[in-house]
This record gives sequence, C-alpha cells and structure tokens, in this order.
Amino acid sequence: MKMISLTSLASTLGISLGTVLLPSGLSAATTNVSFGAFFFNPKVVTINEGDTVVWTIVPGQIANHTVTGTGSDPICGPGIVGNGCQHTFATAGTFPYDCATIGHAGLGMTGVVQVVSSRPAPAMLTNVVRLPTGQLQFTARTTANHTNIIQASTNLVPSNWLPIGTVVPGSNSFVFTDTNAPGLRLRFYRVVEP
Repeated sequence: MKMISLTSLASTLGISLGTVLLPSGLSAATTNVSFGAFFFNPKVVTINEGDTVVWTIVPGQIANHTVTGTGSDPICGPGIVGNGCQHTFATAGTFPYDCATIGHAGLGMTGVVQVVSSRPAPAMLTNVVRLPTGQLQFTARTTANHTNIIQASTNLVPSNWLPIGTVVPGSNSFVFTDTNAPGLRLRFYRVVEP
C-alpha cells in the first residue's frame, strides 16, 4: 500500500477534511551483496531510487578488494574496503562496478547495480466542493492507468476506512463524487493505489 494523502481543510464547507500521511511500508530498502576472491554475489542487483546496497566480505577471505564504480558513480571509491562498504543510490540508472585490485576484474570480480525510478507520487486530493445535493466532490491527482481505491471514514481510526469506489483513470487526475456524504458533518478521504 502506498503512502496516501487526504483532502485539505475545507471549513467553509461546514465539514472537516484533513491532510494526513499514512505509513505505507514503502521505505528505503537494503540489498546485500557478498564478495570474496574474484566474485560478487549476486553480480547484478535491481533496486529502487533511495535504496542502499551493502557489500560484505565472505568470512575467511583476504580483505584486499575494492567496490569501485566504473561509470559516473564511484560507489565505494578506489580504496580497499576491508570487510565491506555501503552506498545509497539516489537516481535511476545502471551503475557498473568492479574490484580495482590488479587482475581481479579480469577474473570475474565485476557487478552491476540497476536502479529503477521511484514509485509514483502519492495521490493528492484537491478542489473539494459540497454540491447542492449535499454530496462531496473532489479531484484526485494520481498516476494514470493505475487502480485507485477511494476510501472514506468519519474518523481517523485505522479500522474505520471503507472503500466507496474504484477508479482506473486514463490520465493523471479524475473527479470523484461521494454520493454517501449528504448529512455527514465530518468526512475523511484517502486514495489507495494497491
């Protein structure tokens, strides 16, 4: 579940709508790579932007290796890394590396970190209006062609969120009307992209 934002305060409408960020479990991750005499394992890893790779020497190996980027990112640099090193990758791209100790790369001590673009930005709810019928309508700015589940609650207790609609927009925004809102003084919304 992604981090999702709720609607902004709309006191002029006689309702309370808040902006809240909910934890999604989608935080930066760590990927482990082991290394030793003429190997990195795994040789290729795929991570998201903002994730970290940790290189750790296999027990019993001689610590005379480097984890040196051969492209635009030096990764852990040209020096001997001893028992290991770590590097956080902030941007998408392909980042090759090798052990710069003489002869090691030629014997297979090479690897690649493939960094993919971050997840789409969380949905943002805007333009909240109460219609003459008492229904609430808002615009959701989100990711095109992704499933969006609209949920509503009359309070922010985690167990009180109920699905009230599902939309797969063809563009980066859609308008949603809550037909169940008439008569409710307090209504909170969130959009979940599963």
